[in-house]
Amino acid sequence: MSTTTTIQAEASKPQINKMQECRRCKDAGFPNQLIGFEKLGDDPSTGKVKWKLVNGDGQQHIHKTNIQQQQNYDRPVFKRRRVVDIATVTDVQEAKKLLESGWEYSSSYPATLANIPHYILVKREKNQ
Repeated sequence: MSTTTTIQAEASKPQINKMQECRRCKDAGFPNQLIGFEKLGDDPSTGKVKWKLVNGDGQQHIHKTNIQQQQNYDRPVFKRRRVVDIATVTDVQEAKKLLESGWEYSSSYPATLANIPHYILVKREKNQ
């Protein structure tokens, strides 16, 4: 008679040999911040496994960042301006007038059936 023994390993507990350096903290100028991953469970709607970042002592890991970078996260680096209107013109003088009145050059199509260049200009919403 043979007996089999099964050992269930728990992957949810962080282990010291599974710790790795946090790249996000390292990029912010704080090297040697060791983190591990703790399994929280499965998301029933998506079926994916949820994980939590933990420090070596088992506490939840909070990314370190310097104050200047944190202020930059609060406001967008580039303010997007929506395109309000698009104009396609064939006359160079008309394109120049539109550019002078605030339109932006987007692109041009030099080869058409009649060999007339088309200039594509866009008008964006005003900055506030």
